[in-house]
Amino acid sequence: MNTVPRMGLPVYVCILLIAGSLLIPSFSDSAHAQCALSICKSAPEIVVPFDDEDLVFNFSSTQGDFSTLFDLTANSECFFEAFSGSDLEIVEEPKPGWILDDVVCSDSALVSVTPIENGVSLDCLGGTEISCSFINVRGSETNIPTLSEWGMIAVAGGIGSRRGVLRDEAETHDTRCMMQVQDKK
Repeated sequence: MNTVPRMGLPVYVCILLIAGSLLIPSFSDSAHAQCALSICKSAPEIVVPFDDEDLVFNFSSTQGDFSTLFDLTANSECFFEAFSGSDLEIVEEPKPGWILDDVVCSDSALVSVTPIENGVSLDCLGGTEISCSFINVRGSETNIPTLSEWGMIAVAGGIGSRRGVLRDEAETHDTRCMMQVQDKK
């Protein structure tokens, strides 16, 4: 009968453990497939000539405790990132003179896209590629009334101020009437 010498047993166990770890993928690798993301910047209202500083937009990419800051120049470049798992948040920092109008991501059954404030949250459900374009328009975050809204404000203000005048006249008239009644007594 062949027996394994006592000294050789730990060596065989180590070899089997190493071989097993190389042949069997870890749970974290098999649980989350790798996805490729390209983030692009679009600002169709840019007029030539333009200031280069006006074209640079700041972004952050956050997944768990890991965060990356990057800049994109509008209408010219994209940022590429590989990710796996869930809750990758891509957020555009607000830029004076510009409003984030929309974020358009390519369709993929293997990536779940959820809109968040100033960006999107992505979940990679399987190995695939996806592209998201952040589209900005000129403007500001403060709501400036449109011409029709200004008209409504003026009309409401005019009615309100006229109502106040009528009320004052009515009170004055009532006071005069009371004085006349008291004088007759």
